[in-house]
Amino acid sequence: MQQVPPPSEEQVERVRDAIGASGLRLSARLEGGLDCAMDVLADGDSRFVLRRYGPRYAERGEDAAARETRALELLQKANVPAPAPIWVDCEGVFDEQAIVISHMAGEPDLTPANPFDWAEQLARALAKIHAVRLGDDDLAVFPAGAGEDERKVLEAPEMVLEHPLGEALLRRRLQLDIERGPSEDVFSHTDYSPTNTLWRDGAIVAVVDWESPATGEREMDVAYCSLDIRFLGMGKVADRFVQSYREATGESLSSLSYWESVGLCRPMPDIARWVPCWVSMGRNVTEDEARRRYTTVLEEFLARTG
Repeated sequence: MQQVPPPSEEQVERVRDAIGASGLRLSARLEGGLDCAMDVLADGDSRFVLRRYGPRYAERGEDAAARETRALELLQKANVPAPAPIWVDCEGVFDEQAIVISHMAGEPDLTPANPFDWAEQLARALAKIHAVRLGDDDLAVFPAGAGEDERKVLEAPEMVLEHPLGEALLRRRLQLDIERGPSEDVFSHTDYSPTNTLWRDGAIVAVVDWESPATGEREMDVAYCSLDIRFLGMGKVADRFVQSYREATGESLSSLSYWESVGLCRPMPDIARWVPCWVSMGRNVTEDEARRRYTTVLEEFLARTG
């Protein structure tokens, strides 16, 4: 959603009045946010992030602003490192759904100096997210939505079949779906990844991009994050992440392989479209290298689960 223009002076003034920041001004546009436009607003030494959501949420009748605000409230109460909610646009200041959240002083870290410690911190943060307890009213705000990637493949399997190993992956996914055991639904990020975390001085300071929190099987977040680590060429680090999550939660992750099969469909038909994001975050990788790594991860998965 980077094509959305920055907020106008009038809009910034209305936000200024709403949050009581007398010197508020537009500072910068943040990178990332595929389904959100994000702008930094400054008031002296204080920083805030204005998030405006893409049209798909409104088209589907989703109140993404209220959902993310509630998610951030719950995370604050649970002491999970995440931004704090500041303001929700209930007055139509913006054409898009919009919120203002606190600015977290950190950067993505895809080239960790201590990869195993990095993986352990990612695992502990995810364990705290999954431990968040929802009230009865929250179940309506966070419906079981972790199956969206499952539906995408069912509706358009051709995107997977374009890959030489796509048919084998779809067959393995069906097999694992039949074989998988029951798993508890938990509060889920649904796109937990190193690219959605901020770091400072080797420590994780925030999990960000809470656009689509939902309830779902814990294995989904674990699988997606571990695969993203593997796609970056850090297979042993991904193993440490999974083991650290098991140690932090005591969970066996009985349906992990199934969710890996779902996660492996996400970059299809060409993982090269993910490369610009990695490069913007300091991980130098070419499109051909990304394709080779993806194929290696897929081949290892098929061998391991066959």
